[in-house]
Amino acid sequence: MESPVTLKEMLCFREGKVFLQNQLRNKHKEAVIVALGMNIPGPTKSSSIISEAFAAGEDALLLALEKNGLNILEEIEVKKKEGYLKIAAVESKDATAVKRITVSIEESHPLGRLFDMDVYDQEGKGIGREVLGAPVRSCLLCKKEAKVCARSRSHTVEELYQYIETMIKAWLREK
Repeated sequence: MESPVTLKEMLCFREGKVFLQNQLRNKHKEAVIVALGMNIPGPTKSSSIISEAFAAGEDALLLALEKNGLNILEEIEVKKKEGYLKIAAVESKDATAVKRITVSIEESHPLGRLFDMDVYDQEGKGIGREVLGAPVRSCLLCKKEAKVCARSRSHTVEELYQYIETMIKAWLREK
């Protein structure tokens, strides 16, 4: 397991994500940008099993885009202790259709709840789940709205991380 990530490191990682997204958007002005990350609470953002789960998210995303006839013009991958990230410029004029694909993955894949798939239109505007009428993400443990639980700190980081580890290990055994 990797060493814990500091708040400063996490903020730098997020700034780097925005920089890379903008870089791809400026290079591929007609493309939709998709950013895949992981929903991992707490200071530990990388480990061998999180890496395997991330790879499953990559595979699911690439397969779904291909099945829908969408080409990736360029992609950038980052694997650091602060987390894993894949940013892709997808050849599409319809960001909402791409968001529909990513939400479908998040809701149907056995590890989909751990995937964080953001979609941005040609102007850089994020396309939210609400555009599709999709439900907000639920808490891993109690199924209430995830943001509410996170803000109120309803569950400890240890409880959440243990659940995630158990979830990934069960998936790996069944794979």
